[in-house]
Amino acid sequence: MDPWVVFDADNTLWEVESLYDDARRSMVEVLAARGIDRFISEEIQQAIDQNLHRTLGYSAQRFPESFEQTLVYFFPNASNQEREQIRAIAEQVFVRPAVAHEALNQVLTALQASYKLGIVTAGERWVQESRLRQFVYQNQFDAIEIVPRKEVATFVAFARSNSIDTVRSWLVGDSMRSDIIPGRSAGFNCILVRSHNWHRVERASMTLPSDVYEVTDLSEILSIIPVKIN
Repeated sequence: MDPWVVFDADNTLWEVESLYDDARRSMVEVLAARGIDRFISEEIQQAIDQNLHRTLGYSAQRFPESFEQTLVYFFPNASNQEREQIRAIAEQVFVRPAVAHEALNQVLTALQASYKLGIVTAGERWVQESRLRQFVYQNQFDAIEIVPRKEVATFVAFARSNSIDTVRSWLVGDSMRSDIIPGRSAGFNCILVRSHNWHRVERASMTLPSDVYEVTDLSEILSIIPVKIN
């Protein structure tokens, strides 16, 4: 069995939260032009989005639906055209390119001397496949899996199917809920990358376990994960 380093994708290998922020700002401006307070409209959208996550998870339907419901919250008689226009703003996050972490080449090169590399990413398959096609380092990974959601069983199955020695392997991600908690329960050593993500869901009120490392930049994992020095 081999040691691996398994990464989350969104907001770990590449940054996507700014795409959501940009869309949200555009929505807020559209509503502000119609007299709605910017702070209030953003809070309403965030609350609706968080509530929709319970049923829609990370599907591509959730974010546009939260925009439409926010519009209807303030304007119950909004036309179909207005609804389509507000949804179109949200849908841009799925087609705009995500930016890979600037230190990624250095990190992957250093790790490859000692570990196999994997990606376990959650979300709408076509969205994740599109981001992976744009990801210039995709070929440096030994296994990539797209799943609807990440649970303990997800990481257990990934470890089993790839003959991973979890005791000597690491899981790196930005989400306490989706990466660290289930990955730790599956037996991986875990590193939380503090990032600008959807904190209302990804971290919420969870406390970092004492045996989990936390870094502020992806490059810092090289000071934690043992690697061969040539």
